[in-house]
Amino acid sequence: MGFEFPTSFRFGVADADLQVIGEFKARAQEASTETMWQHFADHSGKCFQNQGPAQGVERYSLWRQDLELMASMGVKHYRTSVSMSRMLHEDGSINKKAVAWYREYYSALKNSGIKVYATLYHWELPQHLSEQGGWKNRRTIDVFLKHALAVQQELGDLIEEYFILNEPWCSAMLGHHLGIHAPGERDLTGALAAAHHLLLAQGVVLAEMSAKDPQAKIGTVLNTQPSYAATASKADIRAAQYADGYFNSWFLDPMFLGEYPAPMLELYGTAVPSFGRGDLEVMRVGPRLHALGINYYSGDTVAFDASEERKYRTVPAPDCLRNDLNWPIYLPPHFPEGLYDMLSQIYFSYRAHGLPKIYITENGMAEKSSAPEAGASVVNDDRRVAYFRGHLEQLHKAVRRGIPVEAYFLWTLMDNYEWAEGYRPESCFGIVHVDRATLKRTRKKSSHFYERVLREGAIPPG
Repeated sequence: MGFEFPTSFRFGVADADLQVIGEFKARAQEASTETMWQHFADHSGKCFQNQGPAQGVERYSLWRQDLELMASMGVKHYRTSVSMSRMLHEDGSINKKAVAWYREYYSALKNSGIKVYATLYHWELPQHLSEQGGWKNRRTIDVFLKHALAVQQELGDLIEEYFILNEPWCSAMLGHHLGIHAPGERDLTGALAAAHHLLLAQGVVLAEMSAKDPQAKIGTVLNTQPSYAATASKADIRAAQYADGYFNSWFLDPMFLGEYPAPMLELYGTAVPSFGRGDLEVMRVGPRLHALGINYYSGDTVAFDASEERKYRTVPAPDCLRNDLNWPIYLPPHFPEGLYDMLSQIYFSYRAHGLPKIYITENGMAEKSSAPEAGASVVNDDRRVAYFRGHLEQLHKAVRRGIPVEAYFLWTLMDNYEWAEGYRPESCFGIVHVDRATLKRTRKKSSHFYERVLREGAIPPG
């Protein structure tokens, strides 16, 4: 059997403004505001070597060569983000210098035949809002709406599609419950308040942007992961249900069913914020989305653990494939087909409740990035090639089954700032190597594999 995709299927690449732009240069040129991530890196002690997004890959100055690289690979679809910290001054006015930069970059992309898919929030929260509670503060929704409408007004003619949020689970749970991401808090009550306001913000922004332009193509992006019970015991099956609720249904159910999942409400108890029925009505955006973006990297195998706040713990699997961040890779023979299982679960859970088309908006592999060997023009990353091949095969299986997946955006074009992992070599997801000292770009073997996918619309033979 061949692995050709429908001719209408879109393959692209993805990145995020804050991870590539070089925050210090953008701030110096535009007088834009500090992000919470730079502050977090400087003060929390939770980022690798206290590294922040100050440099990124200096996309701010080097965007022309990066555009040429994308064009040479045959990229036609490009997902990125527009930073709230750049678009709005602290007083809420539009930053015209930032607008000018985005317009020049996006216009050049468009003129090169590359369509822009713009995420409105990919974690670029201004530090001054973080100091006021960030997403725990309902007033952040008002500022985010200003940002979204500013992007639509100033850049809308250059944007093919919008995504409202990127991975609200990470913003809420990694940032406020697990303490791994900015702002580094460990409080379930705060995390659930942040999650509620992020979901509410989706609804507010979708309604306002659609009113401005009923033809606008507006979606949103969640990171989801399948959860498997470690054994067939009732306790472990229940643990898998809790894990699914923690990662997936706490966000998907309000969007498509207009309610939070009952088992999680019971588990969270008084940590759940008070809200009115009107909030749930605003949060039910699913049937009005143009597309649901799914970011997928890994899965989880869990066992019941009454001592844990979430009532489950991860069960490590020995000798399984892992990326260099130690995330297990859910590919046979060690694991089930994680991406295929996740797409099937989402499709069959929500297809009767307004589920639109699905895009895979991120999928990628962290592998230690090294400089090319002397005299070599390509960096070898065979493990990453195998990762992409295995997941594209699962995606192909889902499409053949009739699950309405219509696009795939590879994460990511080049090695960049990987949040709390900083620029640690093991945290590199790029198919293009970036020398941290010189910023020289060197293509990896995976970029040539993916170039064939982009040009042929099929998985190349192994």
